[in-house]
Amino acid sequence: MHMYHKSRYRARKRYYEKEENKEKKRIYMREYEKRPEVIARRRKRPVASNEWLHAINAERFINYEKETQR
Repeated sequence: MHMYHKSRYRARKRYYEKEENKEKKRIYMREYEKRPEVIARRRKRPVASNEWLHAINAERFINYEKETQR
């Protein structure tokens, strides 16, 4: 880990050790989990899967073809 990242890690750790900051983070995370893009990301398979990426790209190509034929 780079020195900058170590420094930020320690700073975040110190910040979130305080109880009032822990509560702020809990509130933020509850709201974050309600975002549509986060919900969609949770439902899909991991991006690392080549099969999944191929399926997404193929679907996009097919949809593009259908739109241009109209």
